[in-house]
Amino acid sequence: MGNYEDDYKQLLDERDRSVHASHPVVGKDDLLDVNEEMAADFAISNPVVAERGEERHVERAERTEARSGGYALGWVSLVFAIASWFIWPLLLGATAAVLGFIAYRQGARGLGGWSMAIGIIAMALNLIIVPFYYAVT
Repeated sequence: MGNYEDDYKQLLDERDRSVHASHPVVGKDDLLDVNEEMAADFAISNPVVAERGEERHVERAERTEARSGGYALGWVSLVFAIASWFIWPLLLGATAAVLGFIAYRQGARGLGGWSMAIGIIAMALNLIIVPFYYAVT
């Protein structure tokens, strides 16, 4: 049994010697962890940003392209929604609602929402109000 204790003490002594020999701060024991403490202080107040400048520009360009694609589709769907009030309300209203939803998902929330609402209202009026009009007259 004594053999294990001696081996363990020897292992601890070797570890202590290697720590003291390889540590950059030589001197008192209370200054051994000065680098780690400073790193912890800096890490709390300043978050680390791992992005490069080039990658950020690429991401911004992709976002701009996606945003412009959504707005173009939003305007097209709004034109279809307005046209659905005058010709082919079911066909153009359904198309405006679908394209408006896609534009809404791509980032053109205002245009997509208006296109969906106007297209659905045109379809509802054609399906509900027009048959009542012809039934009454």
